[in-house]
Amino acid sequence: MSTPRPLRPLGAIEVPRAAELYADVIRSKILAGDIEVGARLPPERTMVEDSGLTRAAVREALQLLQHQGLIVTRPGRGGGSVAARPDASAFMSSVDLQLQGWAPGSQMLFEARQVIEPWCAALAAERATDDDLTLLDEINAGAAHCQSSAEFIENKVRWHAALATAAHNELLSTFMEAVGRAIIRQTDADDHSEPESRAQSIRAHRSVTDAVRLRDRERAHHAMGRHVHAPPIAHPKPSVDHSLLLRHA
Repeated sequence: MSTPRPLRPLGAIEVPRAAELYADVIRSKILAGDIEVGARLPPERTMVEDSGLTRAAVREALQLLQHQGLIVTRPGRGGGSVAARPDASAFMSSVDLQLQGWAPGSQMLFEARQVIEPWCAALAAERATDDDLTLLDEINAGAAHCQSSAEFIENKVRWHAALATAAHNELLSTFMEAVGRAIIRQTDADDHSEPESRAQSIRAHRSVTDAVRLRDRERAHHAMGRHVHAPPIAHPKPSVDHSLLLRHA
């Protein structure tokens, strides 16, 4: 395992900006392989001396890298910061945080679902395991017993996340989980207070699940497209209330 080279001094810069720049330096070295995954970073005191930054700036840089999944900090004697690579959970957490700060409108979320979810269903029809199908059935069965609209919405998001997981594409499933959380934050619980609205959603989920179980890729794609109101590309652009459709999909 190679020994990381000293990190270049950054001089006297205000702490928040200096921390970002120093984090950029370390991030680049980890991603380029100059600091190998599993390699221990220099002690904090050494990093302060090498960079010329304050201890506060170095600590802030390390916290930023830890949040991004690029280092793991081990406390206690013999601990310290070790280079790592982000995993799916770190990616999902990062996307979720970005969506919270960005707060994209309902139309953007709606269009993202229209593009992605029918293909998640098609992939699930090819790749879903028996356990995936059992989970989809269980979540959908539980929808009928939800006591509140908020509980029903969370159940719906769980079902959509489970379908994306059944596609066995980790990038798609982590992205859809983050989008699902954004949908929960934007959805008015009152939109799912009507029994018929709930029943329609349950039927749509069952239709998609049945297509996945039959390994019918086209049927699964079509059923999910209908559920999220994805129009055929040849049709003119629909004039619809995207926020309303997002809430009922």
